[in-house]
Amino acid sequence: MNGWVVALILILNFILQSTVFQYIAVMGVKPDTALAIVVALGTFMGRERGALVGATAGMLQDIVFGNPVGITTLSYMLTGYIVGENSGKVFKEHMVVPLIFTAGATVVKYIILIFFNYVLGIDTPILTYLRYFLPVEMVYNCIVSMILYRFLFALFFRKNMKDRLKIKRKRQ
Repeated sequence: MNGWVVALILILNFILQSTVFQYIAVMGVKPDTALAIVVALGTFMGRERGALVGATAGMLQDIVFGNPVGITTLSYMLTGYIVGENSGKVFKEHMVVPLIFTAGATVVKYIILIFFNYVLGIDTPILTYLRYFLPVEMVYNCIVSMILYRFLFALFFRKNMKDRLKIKRKRQ
């Protein structure tokens, strides 16, 4: 997938996540569409590009939303890398793939968040995060991830199929 297309997807997601998606919270939890996009693109593009997409999406959020710079970046970068590393071992066509990867990525995100809050001395109600917010966000992210995964899968593989057909035609 072209780098410009990925950049456009990340920017569009950032705009939607900071405006529209702020108003569709469930039990106080907003969907993390950036995480779903990092999971999908990490699955399609491999570990290096998945980590790069994750770092870019995380840096955007860290800078604009006023988070301590690096926490979301590290979380998304690790997610993109881990998902990309394991992407060769799964069938990308199955809808179970984004569910498993997104659930795991949500847990990793919370572990990193809790760890850095502890290191920075930010009072974090760990049990509240783990009992209430994590399960709700995990389910919400998985639902959002299935929708985004299907869309990005069609976009990514349709483009790749067109490129493959062009290469085959040139060879003939």
